[in-house]
Amino acid sequence: MSARQYFRLAALAGGAILALAACEPKVALRGNDPLESRLEQIAVGQSTKRDVASAIGTPSMVGTFDDSVWYYMSQRKETWAFYNPEVVEHKVLAFHFSADGVLQEVQTYDEESLKEISYRDKETPTSGRTMSLFEQLFGNFGKVGS
Repeated sequence: MSARQYFRLAALAGGAILALAACEPKVALRGNDPLESRLEQIAVGQSTKRDVASAIGTPSMVGTFDDSVWYYMSQRKETWAFYNPEVVEHKVLAFHFSADGVLQEVQTYDEESLKEISYRDKETPTSGRTMSLFEQLFGNFGKVGS
């Protein structure tokens, strides 16, 4: 095999490797998705808030109206080439504690159990009246020094 043929073969193999590597999606992981080995350290009815925090870390969010619920949220997005990122996995773990801080229940929510929230673009109505441009510009004349 001549050097020229060897160079062509190496260039062809390098190009094939680059083409295959370009087919791999870019993965972005967000949030706190605890490992199974860490979750096995937690026992319902025995573990306390301190035990949970030391095993899997602090929660992503604590319940707004009830601080006895801890939420661990995670999300996995994949981006293929020039396309927009797509959420391929979304998971929420909810840890419910009793009043004395002992773990009572663990719930897992996935994409099917999560609800989509639709936002409205409308303006929020407020009380008061709308002032015209002239009222805004000249409204303070005559009010000085009274």
